[in-house]
Amino acid sequence: MVLSPREELLAIQKSLFRSNQRLIEESILVKEPDFDAYEKTYKSHVRTFEAIAPFEEMFQAIDKADIVYVGDYHTCNQSQRSFLRILKAMARRKHEWILGLELLHKRHQKIIDSFMSDKISEPLFLKQVGLRKHWVFDLWENFKSLFDFAKYHAIPIFGIDAAGKGATIKERDRASAQLIAQMAKLNPNKKIFIFIGDLHVAPPHLPKEVNAALKKLGLQKRELILYQNSESIYWRLVKQGLEDLVEVVRIDEKSYCRMHTPPVICQRSYLNWLEHEEGEIDYADPKHSFLELVDRISHFLKIDLGKEKDRVEVFTCGDLSFLDRIKESGRFSPEEFKAIKRQIINSESYYIPKLRFAYLSNLSINHAGEEAAHFIKHICSGEEKPREPFDALYANILHEALGFFGSKIINHKRKCYHEKDFQKLLTYFQNISPTAERRLEYETALIVQEAKKLESEGEAISDIGILSKRPDLFFTVSHALGYMLGDKLYYAMLDSQISKTEVRHLFYDPWKGYGKPFQTYWSLLQKTQSTKIPKRM
Repeated sequence: MVLSPREELLAIQKSLFRSNQRLIEESILVKEPDFDAYEKTYKSHVRTFEAIAPFEEMFQAIDKADIVYVGDYHTCNQSQRSFLRILKAMARRKHEWILGLELLHKRHQKIIDSFMSDKISEPLFLKQVGLRKHWVFDLWENFKSLFDFAKYHAIPIFGIDAAGKGATIKERDRASAQLIAQMAKLNPNKKIFIFIGDLHVAPPHLPKEVNAALKKLGLQKRELILYQNSESIYWRLVKQGLEDLVEVVRIDEKSYCRMHTPPVICQRSYLNWLEHEEGEIDYADPKHSFLELVDRISHFLKIDLGKEKDRVEVFTCGDLSFLDRIKESGRFSPEEFKAIKRQIINSESYYIPKLRFAYLSNLSINHAGEEAAHFIKHICSGEEKPREPFDALYANILHEALGFFGSKIINHKRKCYHEKDFQKLLTYFQNISPTAERRLEYETALIVQEAKKLESEGEAISDIGILSKRPDLFFTVSHALGYMLGDKLYYAMLDSQISKTEVRHLFYDPWKGYGKPFQTYWSLLQKTQSTKIPKRM
């Protein structure tokens, strides 16, 4: 039986899901009393849904609610990013609101207030709240953007962990509920967002305890629950062929579920966290994890890498020998070495064909999947030779497209900026002059907009001069245009506008000859012209 590309991708997902689930279960040595029953109750509330919902319906429900419970999967940074996107959307709706965060304890409220009012620095704040000791996950970088956003908009943040050491999960709900009820009493005209671990937001858990605490205070508040990434709902959407198209479903009149990240990615984020300390990617064997992704992508594309596959070395941000190894090779000019160091400073993951080195600034599935695809491309078509600036630009765009495409095979929910997003960014910069830190972002958006305008007229980027002189701009522009194309390639393949055989050929094609990279790029643009990208928040 011949499987369609979509069916093959789902087979990969299911295989990964089962494998990850087994590893997670094996990692849990001691379970908290009543945890199984607590989890079962949660799952019973996210088993199915009433209807697919547009974003605006969910936001209108938030408008009407007094307390909004938002589920968090602590180790998955897409979880915190999704919440931040909700907050950004709500900031435009002119509500007054406050935030309650599980990662902080109420005893540190004065320290939180000092940090939010810029009276103490970030390092001192983290030291004084003792995040590592207090919160087992200690993933500050995942949450930092929430604090930055709240500071900018002058939104108060409260620590809602209120239980003593050794409290059970139900006792923690009860203690947090007392605090949330007091927050509601002291802020009668403000909406309250509670960002807390997924399992807590089921109606019989924290919401029930909050309602009981409010009742004692003579208060009644309208609640809304925003779940996320229910496994059961995800597989139901898969059966209907909707997993790529749906971002929000309505469970009932008081709850919605956001479907922003596939379950396998959430699982992997937890396993990554288990295997290293403090969220730093420092695997004992990063090569093994990397080659697993190489196998997934090459198997899907029916590319036989043979023994060449094993001739790669994988480095992570925790490996201090990386730069020494590059320098010792003697194969890089001072300018090239400087460019590599710049990419490390910018936390960029990348593949170095000369040495077959894969550097992962973090071992997110997206980063690793992208570099795995670059590695496959190198084995299939050989090392890139120096090109004229025009060809170099479009060859790099194609490389980035295949890298992004490869990462989509692993995580089909991965997003990137498209033309409309860059237009919105430029509109934003028209109102707020870009800071020095965001100047490159602004310049990239300008060139991408100009490139898309030229493409609509059937032309290529003609003025390569500035890109040749600015390596940083060269890479950001080629990333942007490449990611857009890679995203379209993925959905074009699913819609049978491009065959898997054609995609495989791109991995083997070295794009030799002057003008060949642009010809290939232009051909792919034409083939994907009518491809629709699912709407994302």
